[in-house]
Amino acid sequence: MRKKLAEIVLAEAKKDKKIIFLTGDLGFNFFEGLRQGMGKRFINAGVAEQNMATVAAGLAYSGLKPWIFSIAPFVSLKILEELRDDICLNNSNVKIIGLGGGYDYELAGPTHHALEDVGVLLTLPNMKIYLPAVIEDVAEIIKKMNQEKGPRYLRLVRSRKVALSLNKFEACRQVLSGDKVTVLALGSIIDKAIEASLQFKGKIDLWVIGEMPFRPTQKLLNSITKTGKLMIIEEHMATGGLGQFISLYLHKHNIKINNFIHLYAKGYVSKKTGSRDFYLKESELGVESIIKAINGL
Repeated sequence: MRKKLAEIVLAEAKKDKKIIFLTGDLGFNFFEGLRQGMGKRFINAGVAEQNMATVAAGLAYSGLKPWIFSIAPFVSLKILEELRDDICLNNSNVKIIGLGGGYDYELAGPTHHALEDVGVLLTLPNMKIYLPAVIEDVAEIIKKMNQEKGPRYLRLVRSRKVALSLNKFEACRQVLSGDKVTVLALGSIIDKAIEASLQFKGKIDLWVIGEMPFRPTQKLLNSITKTGKLMIIEEHMATGGLGQFISLYLHKHNIKINNFIHLYAKGYVSKKTGSRDFYLKESELGVESIIKAINGL
């Protein structure tokens, strides 16, 4: 999605001269056109993400619209204090792009994986998170983020083919219609959720969540009430993710369900390094595991 990101940001920057793009020394073979098109408004901040965040806060304070970009854990976990103190507490208009949500960085291992970013960032004031499911979502999200004021985080992942065409980006989108089990997938894990759900024709009411926090639509709540069986799938730790968010929402609004299954990233079960599919399989997030869990419901 990096190439698409560069195209969209450049298009927005041509219309909005206040946009400044800062990268933490990333973007080789992807951002050359963006750098050329933006000129002095493109800044390579180097491998100094804490400083990049604070510089961005200063730019926002002066009325500009800074966007900062790096590998997801480097602009979420590594710079948490700067995000909290310099950006979020002041509701600064800084946009954050984290590349490689979940296990995307595969063989690079735990230091480059982002399994806690959503939960950690949702603890910060004024923060909103966007999670594209497919590459077509990126353009809508970038435009939306640029129009909004305040800190925003984009959890960018590799572009993956999915078996269905999704509707235009929304916080809460229905992907498949069914009457037996309601399934909610967080962002990019939709590729596995669709593949598994297609095995149960007409039985799975599948939804993809693209914003956190979000307000569940009445149609989604009706689905949960009707089926009474809910499954949450996310490439994120159990703590602070979609599963906890939905569980709390249902409890607060006294919405009862009969069965609940939460599939989430379990970290590094075997202590071995591998591909995204390897990690997903170990976390029971692979297609076969999702099918097994649905059968259990």
